[in-house]
Amino acid sequence: MRRGLILGVLAALLLTVGWWFLLISPRNAKIDEARQELQSARDEEALLRTRISNLEEIRDAEVEYLAALGNLETMIPDRPLLEEFIEQINALADSTGVLLRSMSPSIPASAPDNPDLREISVNVQLEGQFFDVVGFLFGLTEFDRLVRVDGVAATSATDEAGETVLSVSLQLKLFTLADLLPLPDTGDVEPGGEEPGPDDGGEEPFEAGDTPEGDSAAPTTTILNDAGG
Repeated sequence: MRRGLILGVLAALLLTVGWWFLLISPRNAKIDEARQELQSARDEEALLRTRISNLEEIRDAEVEYLAALGNLETMIPDRPLLEEFIEQINALADSTGVLLRSMSPSIPASAPDNPDLREISVNVQLEGQFFDVVGFLFGLTEFDRLVRVDGVAATSATDEAGETVLSVSLQLKLFTLADLLPLPDTGDVEPGGEEPGPDDGGEEPFEAGDTPEGDSAAPTTTILNDAGG
């Protein structure tokens, strides 16, 4: 009787152990594996959400980036654009009431601290009363193009009406990405032939001091009349 009870208990124990190893243990292993895969998926999801957020920030900042890039191209153009600058200076002189005597821009030269940047020195001579000259200087800061004032020299005199008039010399600096002005292409000349001239239907040869048509660079020195034209 007792032996039968002991054998029954041992048999039940063996069945329990076998049931555990054959059914429960593999299932628990699969559950742990599934939990690890779930955690990996959650980590990957968090990483992807972070990347998506970064891409959305880049997309939202694209308009601002393009606007900033456009402003930079306006401040430092890829061509000298001296004709436009001279027109702006004349318009500013008319609006502030100063008399623009002369303007002398130089040929673009490499910037000493940046070989990819070109500098254009501009010497401006003008006359006007104190507050008119101050308004002219403040107007330079409102240009879309970057204009740096490197030097200001002024002398005063009294006109016929007894008012004090300043004669001012300004040393301005413009910036561009353009190289020095290239020589125009005059075309190939056949051996034994002559280069076509104006009478032969060709273009006049380019001379020093001339400005190629279509280029915005002005001659080295531009003199303005007393009317600011």
